[in-house]
Formats: sequence, C-alpha cells, structure tokens
Amino acid sequence: MTTEQEKSSAQTLDGEEQTEASLSYEIATKKPKLGLWLGTIALLIGGTFFWRAVSHNEQKTVETTNNVEQARLTVKTIDAEIEPIQAWSYGDGYVSALIKKHLTFQAEGTIDYIKQVDGRDLREGDRITKGELLARLDRRKSDADITVAISEQTKAKNEVANAFANLKQAEESLAEAQADLEKAKTDEAFAQADLKRYQSLATEGVVEQRQVDVKETEYKNAQATVRATEAAIRSVKAQVAAAQTQVETAEAGVNSANAKLAQSNVEREDTELIAPFDGVIARLNIREGEYWSPQIVNVNSDYQGIVERLPIILIDPSRFEVNVELPAFQGEQVKPGQRAFIILDRDRSRANSGRITGQDLMKLASAKGTVFSVSPSVSPGERSVRVTIRIDEGENSLQDGEQVSAWIATEEKNRAIVAPFNTFVFRDRQPYVFVVNEDEGIVEQREIKKGIEGLAKREIIEGVEPGEKLVTEGKNRLVNGAPVEIIP
Repeated sequence: MTTEQEKSSAQTLDGEEQTEASLSYEIATKKPKLGLWLGTIALLIGGTFFWRAVSHNEQKTVETTNNVEQARLTVKTIDAEIEPIQAWSYGDGYVSALIKKHLTFQAEGTIDYIKQVDGRDLREGDRITKGELLARLDRRKSDADITVAISEQTKAKNEVANAFANLKQAEESLAEAQADLEKAKTDEAFAQADLKRYQSLATEGVVEQRQVDVKETEYKNAQATVRATEAAIRSVKAQVAAAQTQVETAEAGVNSANAKLAQSNVEREDTELIAPFDGVIARLNIREGEYWSPQIVNVNSDYQGIVERLPIILIDPSRFEVNVELPAFQGEQVKPGQRAFIILDRDRSRANSGRITGQDLMKLASAKGTVFSVSPSVSPGERSVRVTIRIDEGENSLQDGEQVSAWIATEEKNRAIVAPFNTFVFRDRQPYVFVVNEDEGIVEQREIKKGIEGLAKREIIEGVEPGEKLVTEGKNRLVNGAPVEIIP
C-alpha cells in the first residue's frame, strides 16, 4: 500500500469514529425522556389490570355467596317418634277346631237311621247336643248276639249260685264233722282215764279183771271213733275244696258271659254314631239306605280323602287352634306365650304389602291368640318347625280347615324410638341416619345403634332423640354438614 492510500484509510476511520461518537452523545441526551414515558405506560397498564382483578374478585365473591345459597339441597324429613314396635315371624297355616271328633261305624251294614232335625234329615252346620243318636246301622244281628250273651250270663250266674250252695253245704258238713271229732276226742280221753283208774283198782284187788277188760274195750272204741271222725273231716274238706272249685268255675263262667255281653254291646255301639259333645256337624258323608263298610275309609289315602269318606265329623266351633310350619331359623325365635295375630286369606295381600306397621297389622287381624307349643324337631323334608297357636279372640271369624296367615310377635317393646326404613343408610354395614340441624340449616350424619326391626319401622337404641327430624328423601346426595332445605 502506498503512503497516500494509508492516509486515505486513516482519514476514513477517523470519520467513522466521529460519527459513532456523535450518535452516542445524542442517545445519551435523549435516554431520560424515554424512561419516563415507559414508566408512565407501565403504571397505566398495571393500574388497569389491578382494577380489573379487584372488580373480578368482588364479582366472584358475590357469585360464590349466591351459589352457596342456591346449593342448599332439598330434603323431606320425618320426626323420630316413641311408639310400640314388634319383631315378627310369619307363616301360613290351617285352622283346626280344638275339639274335633271323627265319627265312624266300626261295623258294616245298611244305614237304617239318620237323625231328624225339624222334620228333615241331618245336615252339615246343624247344632247337636251331647248324647244324641246321629246315625245307626241295621243292628238286628247285634241285638241277637246281646240276647244270647244275656242268656249265657244268666245261666252262668245260676251255676254260681248252685256252686255256692254246694260249698255252703260242704262247709256245714265240715263243721259238723269237726264237732264230732271234738266229742270223740273227749270220749277217748275219758275212756283212757277210766281205764287207768280201773287198772289201779284191779291191782289193789278192789275190782275184777273182767271190769278192767270192759274199760279197755271202751277206750279202744273211743280211739276208733276219733280216727273215723278224722277221716270224715278229710272227706268233707275235699268236698269243700270241690265246692270252691265249682264256685270259681261258675264265677269264671259269669265273667265270660259278662265279657261276651260287653263285647256284644260294644259291637252294638259300633253300629251307632252318638254325639260325644255339644257341637256342629262339620262333615256329613252318609245317607239313609246306603251300605257302610269300614274299608270305605282308606287310612293310606291323604287326609282330604279320609275327610271326604268319614260318615260324620263333629267340631266345637267355639275353640280353634292354628298349626303353622315356620322355617327352622324362625322357629328358634318363637316361644310359648308370645302373641299371635291371624290374617284371613282376603287380607293377606295387604298384610304382605310392606306398607303397613305392626299396629296396622294388629288392627287388620281377624283373630288373636298365643303360641301354645313349638315342636323341638325339624321336619326333614321342608326343614320347618311346627308351631301351634291357640285362639283367644275372634273365633267366630274362623272356619275349620281354613288357610290363614299367622304373624307371631317374637319381640316387643311398648316404648321405643322408631323411624321408617327409608331413613336409614348403611355404609360398611354400619347404619347411619341424617339428622337435620334446623338452627344451622345443615344435616348431621349420625351413627346409630339399631334395635327391633318391625314391618315398616326400625328401633333406634342410640344416636337419635325423640322429635329430631330424620331425612327420608334426598339422602343419596348428602354428606355430613351439607346445607339443606326441608320441603313438605
């Protein structure tokens, strides 16, 4: 590079440096004014945002308050009340007259008599009196048997009388023979003493030997008389024994005749149907002129078949019982003496509707009673327990053989805090209720202890006081402390 070129370049660089310095000066002099403007703009923008934020927060607060007021959940409630409650066991059963008699002929023959009532034959529903003859078979054969039995009885009694007469005669002969024996023994003793006396006199020479021989002969005769009398007594005793045997035989004959007569009378009774108590004819399956045989009633058939074949069934309509088959697990809860309520078939659907309380059920019942017995065994087929209920009230509304429902109060309380089923909520198998705090307008979720479970209500043992309002509708949306509004 030449010297001129180097000078030219140096001049150029100097000019550029001067230009940059001039610009820097101008910028430096203008910078304070620009910062002022930028700060002002930033302040205005910040103020705008702040004002908007404050206004938005105030609006949000108002909206939140309004939303809280609008978020109150509507619920329906019911007051917890004190009233009686019962736990129930239920089963279907049949009414049966407590006193019932199946009247049937034990003989066979033609029916020749049926009781007349006001000029007509006996009917079902007729009231009869104890001891009345209701029906009878032809009894000519039984009457003839009784006549023969009476005749044999009379003959046997006569034989007994004759046997007693012979026995008496034999006993009298025995007494006479015993008296003769006593006399003979006395004579023997006297003859013996007299002989000894004469023997002593003969030794002294006072009497002759011939006289001693006479006394010895008399003594021997007396001994012979004693032996003969003793033999006679033995013979008479044998006669007495024979007479006693005759009496016993005759008496056995009488007993046999009596038994035959009694049998004949029983056979005659088997041809008659007599009312054993005051009652009502429940079944009448015979007519006059029909032939009857005990084989008509087949004991191997079902009960209904037997009922339709028995001649007469008599019942006492003033006393009934109900026999119920309960599931085994319910039978464990039933005890004698518990109250029972009988629902007729026409009212069964209402009783089973699930919309009535225990008090309603008691009013609906047509008859009332108490548990009389509970079978200790379980039927193998149905796995059920038989319970018998004796009726105390309402017998006139029941009929023998009628199917009914029996409700047994297995547990009762006269005063209990109760609430309907729809007030309870179960969470993890623990029961709760929602109680409205009217002062604060919120609900409280309370854990409770439940007691007796009735038909439509449940007992609350702990957790609720009488008169507190329990939520019945709207529970599913509730939590503890939720604001609520009670609606009718």
